[in-house]
Amino acid sequence: MSTIMKINKSFYERMFCYIAGLLIMSVGSNLFLKAALGVAPSCTIALALSEIFPSHSYAVFNFLVNSFLLLCEIAVVKKVEKKQAVQLALTFLYSLFIQWTAAPLQFISADSMISRILLSFAACAVLAAGISCTVNSGFAVLPMEGFVSSLSEKTGKSFGTIRVYTEVSITIISAVVSITCLGNFSAVGVGTVIAAVCTGTITNLLSRIFAGGFRFSHSAA
Repeated sequence: MSTIMKINKSFYERMFCYIAGLLIMSVGSNLFLKAALGVAPSCTIALALSEIFPSHSYAVFNFLVNSFLLLCEIAVVKKVEKKQAVQLALTFLYSLFIQWTAAPLQFISADSMISRILLSFAACAVLAAGISCTVNSGFAVLPMEGFVSSLSEKTGKSFGTIRVYTEVSITIISAVVSITCLGNFSAVGVGTVIAAVCTGTITNLLSRIFAGGFRFSHSAA
């Protein structure tokens, strides 16, 4: 009985850590939006679509884009598994958090280019902190990571290489869609570069610092 209780405790601890990470990530995403210099590469399509169709929020398109990536993952592995249902639920929760955390951040404004760049770096740090929580929880992955992981296994190329290819492809598509439909590159900018260059480094640093405090060894999905 005690073993079962320990397993359940570990599961709920990991789940709490992951959900906390999603909440922190949503704050980082909204800070990127406030900086208005572009968002993380994987989110650029969602931002471009939200500007093309302003009647729907960025959070809605974030969910739709991630759902599409989930379908891509299923197409690669050619089967539907329980972990993909978990990914869909977490994607919905993450998008909901983006919607919820937008209002409390309305007071933040960045008028000069310097302040917007600094805010982009702050957004990057917050996003990385959230990612670190999700990674160290060992609980599950979002569709982006799931798709990249499945493609990595299918092609035999490293996860990092496939991740770079995927993010570059998404960024290029977002830029083309943005310039074609909006006449500008508002979805892709300095903030996108900052996120691409710094997020992984900060995430790795934070993971090493906090790993001893809340790293878990088992995955739920």
